[in-house]
Amino acid sequence: MNWPTHTDYQDAIQNPHICFEDASLKSGEVGCDMLGLPKVTSGNFACVYSLTADDGRFAIRCFVRQVLGQQGRYARLAQHLLGLGLNCMVDFEYILRGIKVANEWYPILKMQWVDGLPINQYIDEYIDDSNLLKQLVDKFPPMVQELRDNELAHCDLQHGNIMVTPDNEFRLVDYDGMYTTAFRGKSPELGHANFQHPRRTPDFYNENVDDFGALVCYLSLMAVAENPDLFKKYYAADNLLLTANDYRNPRESEVIKALKSQSNEQVKQLSILLEKCCLVDVTKVPNFLEVVDKLKSGDVTEMVAADVTSSTAPAAGAGGGAAGVGSGGRGQGQAGRAAQAGRALQAGRRGAEARRPRVQTRRSAQLRRRSDSRLERLAGPELQARRQTGGPGAQVAPAVHARGAAQARRPRAAAPAGDPGGLRGEHQDDGHFRRDRRPRARAPLDARQGGQLTRADTRQGRFGKGGIGPFIQTARPAVLFPSVSPWEE
Repeated sequence: MNWPTHTDYQDAIQNPHICFEDASLKSGEVGCDMLGLPKVTSGNFACVYSLTADDGRFAIRCFVRQVLGQQGRYARLAQHLLGLGLNCMVDFEYILRGIKVANEWYPILKMQWVDGLPINQYIDEYIDDSNLLKQLVDKFPPMVQELRDNELAHCDLQHGNIMVTPDNEFRLVDYDGMYTTAFRGKSPELGHANFQHPRRTPDFYNENVDDFGALVCYLSLMAVAENPDLFKKYYAADNLLLTANDYRNPRESEVIKALKSQSNEQVKQLSILLEKCCLVDVTKVPNFLEVVDKLKSGDVTEMVAADVTSSTAPAAGAGGGAAGVGSGGRGQGQAGRAAQAGRALQAGRRGAEARRPRVQTRRSAQLRRRSDSRLERLAGPELQARRQTGGPGAQVAPAVHARGAAQARRPRAAAPAGDPGGLRGEHQDDGHFRRDRRPRARAPLDARQGGQLTRADTRQGRFGKGGIGPFIQTARPAVLFPSVSPWEE
């Protein structure tokens, strides 16, 4: 099944009364930008539009790719949330016959619209209000606690999915990868790389999947509230403070070093804990709520016994749990050694490719030489005689060249009198030339004519059957018409 693109949805949603089957959406009005086009927020799996109907404002998620079991997942998630009334989540409805694009129906997700800003934009807006940011720090753990108490995990806690309302409350959006006890197997997505553990895999899919992302968000909020300059320096529109590169090499990360040097003791401890979490398997990341509880009364840095000799986080899937921790952290394990050998083999192959002679280069040289020989035959006996005797115009190059660059580098001499550009005789050998292959003149006009054209120059006999057309197309206007126009009477 080929899913519509963002452009397809953009065209279809401009007519809600045609593209929607839901009664409330058919009478709605799509939010537009200053150009009058539907305002859209595009993501990896869907694009989101705002639509205002009689019964409220909604976010319409239109999917651009197939997600296996998507309908069943949302049905079970809706059943799980029924009657819970979670403050951090919004009402939604999965509509199978949601939107009509090119006479085909596709599903949509109709969600209650959240008035507010994504958390990164909210911080950017109120970066100088430390008291307001500290309120967010205090309200973040209760939001995670609400999910855990109801056997839920968002699986993609990141700046774009955490909204902050005008009354400074959190709302979560994008439920494509959420976990509940009704879901088993592998995670349908891995979340945003700037907020996820470097070794997270689809197999890690349980109620603990949010622990690392929650730690990243909580640490970033606390650090920015204490030192706004950190946000101004390390915020890059797609993160809060940290990125995926910081998790892959935490001991060399400039951001983590800056966090560890902060005067706030809690920020310092969380930074050390995050560094250790990046160096161990994702299953060994401690429970976020336990970290917050212990942070109030004790030291959280010892909650993870990370390998002190490791400097980079192992790649996902490289080695088992014992790889990198046995024998003082120096052992790689059988899988790790196999991966290293595979990388070495690939590097050797790339080196062999670089040392291999480039046949294509020699072939190109052969083609150029053949082209030059062909031009010699096309140039005509007159130009060949000039080159043999070294007379005037001997170095005038024909303009017909398949590649052009080689001929353009040759020096050019002035054409003989009465033969501007050496046109006469260069294409009169056999009379079998097509007009599009006729040489174009590039040399300046005859000096004895004063650099001017006369009416006689425009006649057919002066420039051949084609007239002045080929000459005008290639010569410089400043040279052609320095004083008079050839069309003046």
